[in-house]
Amino acid sequence: MSCREYQHQIVFFLYEELHDGERAGLEAHLRECTACQDAFEEQKSLHIALTDDAIVLDPPADLLVESRKALANELDRIDQRRPWWRIPTFSVVFTPMRLLESAALVAMGLALGVYVSKQQQTITPQAVASPAPEIANTIPTNATVANIRIVDANARTGEVELAGEMVQPLRIQGNMDNEIVRNLTLSALGDGANPHSRLHAVEVLARKPVDAAVKEALIQALNDEVPAVRQTALQGLIPFAGEADVKAAFIQSLKTDRNEGIRAQIVETLGNYAADESVVRSIEQATKDDDSPYIRAKGLQFVGNHQ
Repeated sequence: MSCREYQHQIVFFLYEELHDGERAGLEAHLRECTACQDAFEEQKSLHIALTDDAIVLDPPADLLVESRKALANELDRIDQRRPWWRIPTFSVVFTPMRLLESAALVAMGLALGVYVSKQQQTITPQAVASPAPEIANTIPTNATVANIRIVDANARTGEVELAGEMVQPLRIQGNMDNEIVRNLTLSALGDGANPHSRLHAVEVLARKPVDAAVKEALIQALNDEVPAVRQTALQGLIPFAGEADVKAAFIQSLKTDRNEGIRAQIVETLGNYAADESVVRSIEQATKDDDSPYIRAKGLQFVGNHQ
């Protein structure tokens, strides 16, 4: 990643919005890069100032609506005047100053969100008007609403149209023979941002590959970045090693997998199919240039026993 990308992550780091892998990468980079260390200190100072409980924001009730409306009108006016040859405003090329401005705006937005959240928690029930029944019934009590934006606002009547995303917690229990349970587990195996979720999912799927979709998911898991996920997927596929697609996947992993233990397990597994000359040739080709002397020796032993 570039310094610009790391500096974009600083604000989210300060608000604990990075997952473990991103946080570790940023911390490692900050230990080596002086420029990003300076940017971090600036953002940290701004973060402390914006999250200070002593700061009291008391804007007029209609200020946000009027500001958004004025901003929308101004953007429309600027867009109409922009020549056709101008670089779009969403260009990914930023000067350092624009980068700092963007980071500051993100920090201010997050800080305002935290402040408003705290204020909402301290408001007494008597100070809040009860929502109309039709609105209250729209949002379940256990749902989380995110990415709220104002679609339209009428300053005269006070009517506001909002849009966002509603997320509800899900917790179900069932057997892997159940289609819904199986499909959700397959989705967990495809969660690229959560290696723990992928490991748990492949452990469940490897116990009983009930259909072609599960077998295909285990084959795809042989390419996972986490060795434990690949190892578990391999164990789940061993009973199907005689099938053409699994056999081909094993041979490909034998050529490309970085884990010596996984490669050795593949050689041993494919040894049960030595009657297939293509398997013998593939093992010979894949192991003769292997970085591991152990794998090369196992490959030579296998080929020598079946010539």
